[in-house]
Amino acid sequence: MDLRQLRYFVAVAEELHFTRAASRLHLAQSALSAQIVALEREIGAPLLTRSNRRVALTAVGAALLPQARELLADADRVLAEARAHAQREADTLTVGCLGAVPGELLSAVLRELAQARPGACVEVHAFDFAQIQDSLTEARADVAFLYLPYEEERQGEVEVIPLVDEPRVVLMAASHPLAARATVTPADLAEETFISHSAAVPTIWRDFWLLCGELGRRPRVHPHTADTLEEWLHLIAQGEGIDTAPTLISRYYPWPGIRFVPLVDAAPATLAVVRRRSATGEPLVDAFVELARTVSARELHDARSA
Repeated sequence: MDLRQLRYFVAVAEELHFTRAASRLHLAQSALSAQIVALEREIGAPLLTRSNRRVALTAVGAALLPQARELLADADRVLAEARAHAQREADTLTVGCLGAVPGELLSAVLRELAQARPGACVEVHAFDFAQIQDSLTEARADVAFLYLPYEEERQGEVEVIPLVDEPRVVLMAASHPLAARATVTPADLAEETFISHSAAVPTIWRDFWLLCGELGRRPRVHPHTADTLEEWLHLIAQGEGIDTAPTLISRYYPWPGIRFVPLVDAAPATLAVVRRRSATGEPLVDAFVELARTVSARELHDARSA
């Protein structure tokens, strides 16, 4: 016995007429009759009496009817709840970011997404240095904002969309001899000790911020690595070392005892939005990525025009 057979039985029992029931079900009368016969065979007793003039319920059929209605109502409720859950899942987007990055860009994207898809639910999760790239490959985020470079081995699992380049700054203690400079170059930092990120962060990403490309070697690195932004800032403020970061950091993390000195003659920081390839084609993910492109391009144009 399946739900379809019960639904057919209820229709005949309510109509007491095979032709009308078949029309209600958009089904051929012969097919309807065959399903009722199969149900009766499985139960082991007739459910309906048939004659040329009328159809009537047997005692077994009369006993089955209210239970069949209740079972079908429960099945419809379960299906409706499952569909509603699936719809909520389809309209929920999880965005990963590194602390407050990317700030105004994310706020602008979320505002425009709310206007375009008012029923969508967006959850923003802040991850630390080690988690931000794993957040995508471990499906803890559908999309994430992060700074390049992205680990090459993982690029088969994700799509990387560069958004905007920005200069870097050097974070150093306010008491550092270079803290009063208007700008610094990689050559000025060649003998400095850098505060590096967690060992769990991909090497290619750490090397970029350590200026390995500009210096032609890896600089001296403090033995204590930082897992979070707060640990990193505390170590720098205490004079344990320096590090480079996007200019954006100086706006969102003005930290007591730290100076943010512009870095020149070095590759800029590139902010990207990254999505899992398995999420490509999902309407909400696609809409978010497209808005990130549009908003970042508009903000870049406005900044250059100012």
